[in-house]
Amino acid sequence: MAFIRCGSEPVLGKKPARDPAEARFLNFLHRYSEKRRPSRPVSRAQTQPNLGSSGSSLGSSLKRASTLKPGPLQSTAPCLSDTSAPTRPSSGKVKPILLAPVTPMTALLRRPMSAGSLQGLSSPKNDAIRQRVLSKIASGLHVALLGQRPKQQHEPEDEAPEASMENVLRVFRHFRRLKRIEREQAAETKLMYEVKRVQEAWCEPNMKSAIREVEEYEAGANPISRLHWATFQAWVEQEATCGVHPQYRRTLAAVLRGLQLWKQLCASPAQSSEGISLGLLLSWVYPDAPCTRVADLLACIGKQELESIRHQTPRLVDPDERRQLERIFQNEYAKGRPSISTDDMAGGSFPDQRTKLLTLVDSHLAQEVFGDKQIDIRTFLEHMCERGCRGHEQVRSLTSQFSGRLRDAENPAFAMSGWLAETPSKTELAQRRLIDAVEAEVIAWRSGIGY
Repeated sequence: MAFIRCGSEPVLGKKPARDPAEARFLNFLHRYSEKRRPSRPVSRAQTQPNLGSSGSSLGSSLKRASTLKPGPLQSTAPCLSDTSAPTRPSSGKVKPILLAPVTPMTALLRRPMSAGSLQGLSSPKNDAIRQRVLSKIASGLHVALLGQRPKQQHEPEDEAPEASMENVLRVFRHFRRLKRIEREQAAETKLMYEVKRVQEAWCEPNMKSAIREVEEYEAGANPISRLHWATFQAWVEQEATCGVHPQYRRTLAAVLRGLQLWKQLCASPAQSSEGISLGLLLSWVYPDAPCTRVADLLACIGKQELESIRHQTPRLVDPDERRQLERIFQNEYAKGRPSISTDDMAGGSFPDQRTKLLTLVDSHLAQEVFGDKQIDIRTFLEHMCERGCRGHEQVRSLTSQFSGRLRDAENPAFAMSGWLAETPSKTELAQRRLIDAVEAEVIAWRSGIGY
């Protein structure tokens, strides 16, 4: 079998050039390969081995192939000679037939290096590659998520945007949007599986059960669990393909190649298998931020989400009302004692008729409100002040007029406190699960085990 080199313009593998720019580039590669070809003619001894009797048939086939002329129906692709070539002899040394050098493909020029090819590199060179990869990912995410203008090809790098609350919330909202798309795809897959099961088993559809299972899964799942690599790479690929500005598409294509390299070079086995966390995405957007800084950014997100469900701090009781309640406690009940009992508030163990008329509550009501414990001035102010007000500064729970029972909760991870409902609604419960997940991320990144 022999090959005849065609004299037409070069092609990209087996595909023609897609535009004039690619045609010029391929012509340049063709001329370069022609220059690199040795100018000395190849001798007949180098091209045709001495095969004895079998060599005559091979030489005749090569001679017939060399005398072929391209006809009107022959294409510009490489053509093959007669397929009835002799088999390789069992003895004798066969020298290779020198063919024309292969033109390189442009797709290989844009393909990132594999992890195996980078294992032999020195550590400084690996570090330089990692820094360049992180720079490409960060600049692309600044353009796609933070609305930064894409730079031109030879334009210097712009300053990185500051880690403001607005920018951090943009990254967080985009992460939640991708998670929502992922959950919708999982729910659709679940419902399609139920439909297929019904069609194959000829049974009654149980769509309510499938929908309930999906809702229960979403209710118990972590709202900011790790994002699958396929979901994030699909979004980047979509932006790189469907972007309006050419420089925007080029920037996102660099992000896609950088993600593949980062997964090969920098990702741990847990990151490669589990996916992308919110903290990891923030560390890509701000590559110079250490773990503690990433934890602070996550804490800002947690504060913002906690602020959405936090109730207004109840006001303190008025000073005049406080003085009046203190006077009633000392003159009517305590009479110089530091604390009183529920029987003292009801007028004693065996009150007469006049005492019953003068007292505000009876013993049963006082027992139900205060219990069996002793009542001091602070407890008296908490229960006897206006509803929805704090009797003193140390009050940690009260009954609001419109929001029910409230409690002052502290969050050390976010370094803030607020009044939350003791019996939250379904919407507030979902928001609390999100806050708890963000708090877990803050603790992990602050302790140095976040990834």
